[in-house]
Amino acid sequence: MKKINIIYLFAALMSLMVACDRYEGDVTEPSFLKINAITIEDDPSDSWSYEDGFFTSKVDAVNVVLYVEGDTAETNLGMFQLPCEIPVLRNGNIDRIIVNPIVKQDGIAGKRIYYPYYNPITLTDVTLTTGQTTDLGTLTTRYVPKSQMKVVWSEFFEPGPSEFSLDSVVTACNNPDTACTGNGCGVIHVRPDQTSVSFGTDRLYQISDPSAIVYVEMEYWSDLNFSIGLKNPYYQGGADKIKSHMTIYGKPEQGWQKIYINLGALWAKEYNSYEYIRPYFTILNGSGVGGDVFIDNIKLIIM
Repeated sequence: MKKINIIYLFAALMSLMVACDRYEGDVTEPSFLKINAITIEDDPSDSWSYEDGFFTSKVDAVNVVLYVEGDTAETNLGMFQLPCEIPVLRNGNIDRIIVNPIVKQDGIAGKRIYYPYYNPITLTDVTLTTGQTTDLGTLTTRYVPKSQMKVVWSEFFEPGPSEFSLDSVVTACNNPDTACTGNGCGVIHVRPDQTSVSFGTDRLYQISDPSAIVYVEMEYWSDLNFSIGLKNPYYQGGADKIKSHMTIYGKPEQGWQKIYINLGALWAKEYNSYEYIRPYFTILNGSGVGGDVFIDNIKLIIM
């Protein structure tokens, strides 16, 4: 029996029940769609690839929708964790398959979302055969066009003459064997006698639309827990206020981890969507052991 890796079993069962209702008498045994992974590539018309590491990703799951000519509505198969084999009560040609990339918002499995900056993937004229698996392999998508999103701030820590855009506690680790990608990353060394170490961007970044979607993408490899939030005023001329959005738990044995952090929720709720923001980090050393926090490929993106 084929094993199906499904995030929400209930959703999958419901989708099968709907399919049975619609195609009863046509197909009684499912075909299968197999998807191994989703990767991100550059769009030549936008040329995002100005830094090594821009296209790192962690698409954790997919939502899959079928369109067949003559149907009065789409068939939403549900959400599936990658890699997956998806049962479909169809046989023959599928006119269109829409694959929506899903990520763990804030690194939390229960907060999986359609990531707003990744385009859906459209496949046309896919043939399904009863009892067999159609292997779609690894699919590729792109960021939405530059006309729809803006990278307000980025730091890739590649060796060069320029200063980092983070406070001075972040130093260079110019070792490609340690870096997540490329030839360098940032590192914060925390001594055993330091209970916490904080750092942020070297300036405020403007967001002119109070309804903007705001995310930070980054990679980290950490011995210690650390929080990420904002340090900026609530209003023009006000004093800086520090608010944490979430704590990321250090798990050095797991190596480099990719995370998508929704800073827009904190910005809207706690700062009344004030037009300037400054991402801010605090490393927590309550155990008094100390350690290192490595960071790489940071992007502050708005839409």
